[in-house]
Amino acid sequence: MQRLDDQHAVNQAMREFWEARSESRERPAWAGAAGGSYIGSAHRALVRLVVDMLVKRGVDRAAIHLDAPLDLPGGYRPTSRRWDLIVLDEGIPVAVIDILVSVGQSFGNNLNNRIEEILGAAADFARAYDQDQTWAMKPCVGLFFVLEDSDETSRPRRPRPGVAFASGNDNALSHQDRLTAFFRRMLGDGMYDAICYLTSRRPPDHSVTEPHPDMGFAPFSEAVATRISQVKEARACSGFDSAGFGMMLAKRDDVDEVLSGLTSTPEGLSAAEAAIIRHRRAVVAELRALALDPKTNETKMQAAIGERYWLFGGQYVGIARRTLVPLDQYDIPLISADGSLHIVELKGPESRLVRSHRNHLIVANEVHEAVSQCLNYLRSLDETGATLQTLQRNELGVEYDYRRGRGTVLIGHPDRVALPGVTRGQIDQTIRSYNAHLTRIQILTYADLLDSAERALRFEAERPGR
Repeated sequence: MQRLDDQHAVNQAMREFWEARSESRERPAWAGAAGGSYIGSAHRALVRLVVDMLVKRGVDRAAIHLDAPLDLPGGYRPTSRRWDLIVLDEGIPVAVIDILVSVGQSFGNNLNNRIEEILGAAADFARAYDQDQTWAMKPCVGLFFVLEDSDETSRPRRPRPGVAFASGNDNALSHQDRLTAFFRRMLGDGMYDAICYLTSRRPPDHSVTEPHPDMGFAPFSEAVATRISQVKEARACSGFDSAGFGMMLAKRDDVDEVLSGLTSTPEGLSAAEAAIIRHRRAVVAELRALALDPKTNETKMQAAIGERYWLFGGQYVGIARRTLVPLDQYDIPLISADGSLHIVELKGPESRLVRSHRNHLIVANEVHEAVSQCLNYLRSLDETGATLQTLQRNELGVEYDYRRGRGTVLIGHPDRVALPGVTRGQIDQTIRSYNAHLTRIQILTYADLLDSAERALRFEAERPGR
């Protein structure tokens, strides 16, 4: 086993660890912020070691946050996870490091638990940054792990019958050997960027060794510093400040998850919000051009709108299944914040909106038919809603309020169906008069929908402080 390059600093930290542990009544078999319940003076000695290493390599001490939570954009965990160390650069995470120690009894069970915990953290980051535009910005994921060097951990053990070691080696391996094989595989697969794996004997020896030269403290330190530099360089080369980083993440499909992941930093949250507003305004512009294209019909508009329920206003939180009621299939069944349903019936932007009748304008037949179709949908919801609500709650685990649902007919564009001598104001007035006599259904043109969405996004962009 190779001796540590930076022997004095690490030996001093481990000596402080053992001395603090012997003076304390706390006797956990392991320690660490990520999922553990023990962060005492012994553990803090190792935290200081890693912090000093980062500062020595140019990291601002003020950028290092201890025992801090981090929500990952698009990760598997539904809640934030705490890390022993998080390094932020302009509010954006550039490094996360766990410091885990396994000492005491029951090494086998404790090591299995730690391995599962380490795997979970790596999988979470791999899922969160699995897209091309975000991979270069993936923070350095590091692990500092200390295993007690004892007869229990160094004694070779053969696997139980029918059980093979993760290394694929059927020869007798010690706990130390198993961890070496596990960590090498994690590094080789890119699941972790840097791992420091040490073993240490109890007092009075206080000895510290590194089972594998590639996972000593010096290689670990260099790997962490290199990865942090790479993340910063990727941002600089791409022109990404915190706002640019938010714009990049906003291009992902899981925008809502990204937003939740950035709420841990005010800078990141503000950047992502601004980026998403800009992204959505671009979507509105694309839809506006599509609605005016003579080749665009109902099918193309429905595909372009897709799952973008935000176009219809802030009172909606999602889209339900299109086949909620037997015999009916909705174009866009919006879910309101109170759980009620709002059925959107789409017609093409080329549909006629008005026609002349006895010296006046009235809505066209296409509008009457679409309103009647939407009315039938609402009637079916009223008649079958109570039964469906109970069935879907028990069988599907979803619950909507079917009582007194509402509907919108999205149809036509004034600039696509203009009549000679008829102005946009006259068309709007005719539809407004018709809407005034409806109770649960409204008529909306594509122009009205997109104008409203644009105004809402412009208002958000112009808020004070943005």
